[in-house]
Amino acid sequence: MKAATFQGPFKVVVEDIPDPKIQEPNDVILKVTTAGICGSDVHAYDGRMNIPATGWSMGHEYIGEVVETGSGITNFKPGDRAVGSFVASCGECYFCKTGWPSQCVKQQFFGFIMLGGAQAEYLRVPNAHYTLEKVPDGLSDEKAIFTGDIFSTGYFCADRGEIKPGDVVAVVGSGPVGLFAQMSALMFEPKVVLAIDQMPERLEMSKRIGAVPVDMSQVDPVAVVKEHSEGRGADVVLEAVGIAPSLESCFRYVRAAGTISAVGMYTEPEFSFPMFQSFLRDISFKIGVCPVKRYMGNLLGEIAKGKVDPSMIITHTMPLADAARGYDIFHHRKENCIKVVLKPHG
Repeated sequence: MKAATFQGPFKVVVEDIPDPKIQEPNDVILKVTTAGICGSDVHAYDGRMNIPATGWSMGHEYIGEVVETGSGITNFKPGDRAVGSFVASCGECYFCKTGWPSQCVKQQFFGFIMLGGAQAEYLRVPNAHYTLEKVPDGLSDEKAIFTGDIFSTGYFCADRGEIKPGDVVAVVGSGPVGLFAQMSALMFEPKVVLAIDQMPERLEMSKRIGAVPVDMSQVDPVAVVKEHSEGRGADVVLEAVGIAPSLESCFRYVRAAGTISAVGMYTEPEFSFPMFQSFLRDISFKIGVCPVKRYMGNLLGEIAKGKVDPSMIITHTMPLADAARGYDIFHHRKENCIKVVLKPHG
């Protein structure tokens, strides 16, 4: 089968690799109909993850059709459409049973060497009884795919912020995860969601979602946040960038006794934390990896009801054969790119 493979920093090659096979009773083989290029894929692509191995297939955002099931699978059959979490979790350990599959003791990540990548014609999904969710009838790939990663991550960020009706919410970053954090925050009925970024095309997308765009290259975001909050600062700040300066800015935006919820993927081992300031101001700080399985089913239901449309962030759709171009324009933000999806079967 064809798959997008990592051949070193800034080098993605679509080549033939062996077809996946059923290996365990709870495996499913999925015919991938749509795959996304994610920001964390780019962390490998540009060398930030410093992965020395090459030749492995990439990608962990996927949706498709079940073509084969292991002997232990009873909740899926060939022909079913399914979307999956970016991480395969067991569903049986303490963490899975308590709502934290992101901490599963047997977790396996798609792409990144551990498992086959989803930017391919077919994908083996371990523990598919738990990892996959059925796609509601009539729901397009483009609307459903992001529940397996970035939509759930954005919702997790908002959920952990404990947003209340009437709150002032600031979201740092209007990349794909930030946009979904904004979309999710609006579901909690706040007074306003302020989208802080400096890329015009991203801020325009924030506006389309329903957030108030704040161009940090033109105005002081602190002043704007205070203007909307009677001088206090934001009740909740959501961070979706993943670099130290953006996280540090959250402490300037948040009010006393407010909450910061961060889901940006940090590749630095550590950063400066304003411990004394946070102590004096009673700041609650939360950070972590989204337990996607906790949210997938409910979000698919909300999409099916027409309450949200995740597909609106897609700016580029291309065949799998053009994966190298997809990575290039996504990483370098060419052509006003916000989100790229690939079609492995045309």
